[in-house]
Amino acid sequence: MTILFEHYPGLRAHLPWVSLASLPTPITRRYWPGQPGRQVWIKRDDLSSPLYGGNKIRKLEFLLGRALAENRKAVITFGVVGSNHVLATARCSKQLGLDCIAILSQQPQTSYLASNLAAIARSGARCCDYPRLRDTGIAAATELRREKKRTGVYPLVIPAGGSNATGATGFVNAAFELRRQIELGLLPEPDFIYLAMGTTGSVAGLGLGLEAAGLKSQVVAIQVVHDLVANPQVLESLWRRTVMRLRKYDENFPDLPFDPNRFDIRGQYLGSGYACATPEGQRAVMIGRNIGLKLEGTYTGKSMAAMNDDLAEQAYTANVLFWDTANSRALPPASGLDKGALDPGFHQYF
Repeated sequence: MTILFEHYPGLRAHLPWVSLASLPTPITRRYWPGQPGRQVWIKRDDLSSPLYGGNKIRKLEFLLGRALAENRKAVITFGVVGSNHVLATARCSKQLGLDCIAILSQQPQTSYLASNLAAIARSGARCCDYPRLRDTGIAAATELRREKKRTGVYPLVIPAGGSNATGATGFVNAAFELRRQIELGLLPEPDFIYLAMGTTGSVAGLGLGLEAAGLKSQVVAIQVVHDLVANPQVLESLWRRTVMRLRKYDENFPDLPFDPNRFDIRGQYLGSGYACATPEGQRAVMIGRNIGLKLEGTYTGKSMAAMNDDLAEQAYTANVLFWDTANSRALPPASGLDKGALDPGFHQYF
């Protein structure tokens, strides 16, 4: 049972949820390379599920729980062709007996793109090739009508990254999970929590949860997408909508105003765009490898690069927590996939 329900029984009674994650995810401690005696703590969401790790599983417990409660036959979601969110959604949907329709657009080549796309296809998701982001609205309307005609029921629409008030609830729960681990003495209360920020759902949910849980930690949110997608206005809107949704199901959840000081948004680590590697991020990936973490250059490499720069300052003595949102579960290689079953636009990625 999710720890959030222990604090707010009304949510347990009324808020749809399905168990997908192996929670709590572990807290580990590492001495930082090149800085004798300097310690950091790591929240191992890379181990959030044996099916597929990373931060998306927390959101999907509430998103797919909603799909089941509403008797949907399928979900429809969006992402780039190597999307971790789409892959997690496809795998978890299959486990729950739901069909998954994946609207996929172009992205720069990365080391994990082909294996992710192959894993999405192997999960049984219907992969729809809409290369331009501006076409996703048309794509959604087309696929919604098609699925309604096929099954008689519209699929549940899950936004990119799972970042709506339903999905963000997974990270409100994560904050209460962290408080329990602090109370158990597994780590001190962090001064700063380093977390990648894409579609803002994890960051907004965690910040709100920290506020509700009475923790002082500030979220250092490392932008991995452009300002149009991730900005303070989007963050505030999602915070407020999540509060409204939680209070709808349990009025005892506090009506918390948005606190911009809860976040330190860093845009300087983005580089030339989403999924575009940076030298700092690649160095951070190697640091991660040296301390036993499997990071990547799109999200976690850039967030660790920010933390590494802060740790290099002589006067920096804060307690820091790195929230590892990558998947460290092995995926089969892309080779062997029958590409003929995919739209021709996807063939270029293999």
